[in-house]
Amino acid sequence: MTVNNRFCSSQRIVGVALGVAMSAVALAQEGRGSGLELEPCELTLPGSPAAAKAECGEFQVPENPAEPGGRQIGLNVARVPASKRTAEPDPLFLFAGGPGQAATEAWLFVAGALNKVNENRDIILIDQRGTGKSNPLKCPEMDIEDALSTDWDQLEELTRECLDGIGGDPRYYTTTIGMQDYDAVREALGYQRINLWGASYGTRAAQVYLRLYPERVRSVVLDSVVPQELALGVDHAIKLDQAVFQVLAACDLDAECAEAFPGTADKLRALVARLEAEPVETTIEHPTKGTPLTMTFDRDALAASLRFLMYSADSQALLPLLIHEAATSADYARLASQMLISTSGLQEMIALGMELSVMCAEDFPYFPKDDNHAGLLMGNTMIEVTRVQCGVWPRGEVSPGFHQPVESDKPVLLLSGELDPVTPPEYADRVAEHMPNSLHLVAPGQGHSVTVRGCMGDLVAEFIDKAGFEDIDTSCISQMQRAPYFTSLTGPKP
Repeated sequence: MTVNNRFCSSQRIVGVALGVAMSAVALAQEGRGSGLELEPCELTLPGSPAAAKAECGEFQVPENPAEPGGRQIGLNVARVPASKRTAEPDPLFLFAGGPGQAATEAWLFVAGALNKVNENRDIILIDQRGTGKSNPLKCPEMDIEDALSTDWDQLEELTRECLDGIGGDPRYYTTTIGMQDYDAVREALGYQRINLWGASYGTRAAQVYLRLYPERVRSVVLDSVVPQELALGVDHAIKLDQAVFQVLAACDLDAECAEAFPGTADKLRALVARLEAEPVETTIEHPTKGTPLTMTFDRDALAASLRFLMYSADSQALLPLLIHEAATSADYARLASQMLISTSGLQEMIALGMELSVMCAEDFPYFPKDDNHAGLLMGNTMIEVTRVQCGVWPRGEVSPGFHQPVESDKPVLLLSGELDPVTPPEYADRVAEHMPNSLHLVAPGQGHSVTVRGCMGDLVAEFIDKAGFEDIDTSCISQMQRAPYFTSLTGPKP
């Protein structure tokens, strides 16, 4: 089974309806040529009622920066004006995850947590080239059955079909070129200095921008941090095991969880061995059509289910129950449903062509030749998927120093979830070694992308307001904890 899922964050969707106020930049632009006209619009998220008022426009850039007179593509740009009548001159620029997620959609996940930032600062959302409405490199949506195929020849054929169907040259959709676009938009909007907020892959993008344009940066927030020297995908299997078994070990130390589900880690290991030896057929409801869908549930399907569950502390609380259910009754329906719902959602949110353009140029050349993760939950599946797809996908140029750590003395706030299965806290520690003016906050018991959890959004707002850490009280973090384990499908014990 093959599931294309890498760095997409899966947090609660927060719907907002923000009033459009006059921004500092709107005031400052009187008498100044902008080059980017913005008009009232509404930001939406596919498959969700979430919405936000904004000002939107399209900014033209050359697809190939070396040919400014050549083919042009339009970047989708949105500004959520500060809710107060006047605003600070330095806005917050948002860098979305994925690779392949659109910033105008990602905002709807975090708007509630960043509403204090938005009180006196504009929020600038740029769909990075290849995502959202910025000439999206989006592959035709696959049937669920094809997305779960273990046929490598079929995966190669589907990748070629995607390549033939996209409207653009994939070589020019790398992170560096995307960040050059960001700065062109900044200049067109008339901002002199900006604050950066990035999550997951967006932390790579933000670091690249910081390295290219340090004089334009006032402060940086990196949530779920990707070290610049990391090749995306190489560590995914290792970090998933690390996080899953941490959650199960904590269950053993929790009296109610241990009583309800004793020895869950051993049950999981036995379950992996059983499914590897003999995959099973299971029938569930199709996540979008509502019709019965029969699928093969094997070790890869199990690993994908666990990975999606691990993104959020809320779904981590279900892990011991679902593993116990599958191990003792051979009922895989709930695990399979979780995986299929997430897979379907990813196809809507992630522009796979852009994701491949980034990974095949920036990461795949640095994949080790002899890594063997066969003993881990995910095994070598993700590495093999990347090898097949990048064998087809054209690669853009990447500078020799791209994977060198970013050095900066700018104020940088680093955020991690203690139980993040993709970007664990030790990643942020690595980045902090090269950023002496930084603070790393770890959210206890939390998963991937933590700005939306507990008091984190308020701390982000206070940090951005001060562009530093003086007098910021972080004691509220100690009140955060993992979600209580479900001991039945109705929830935790009261």
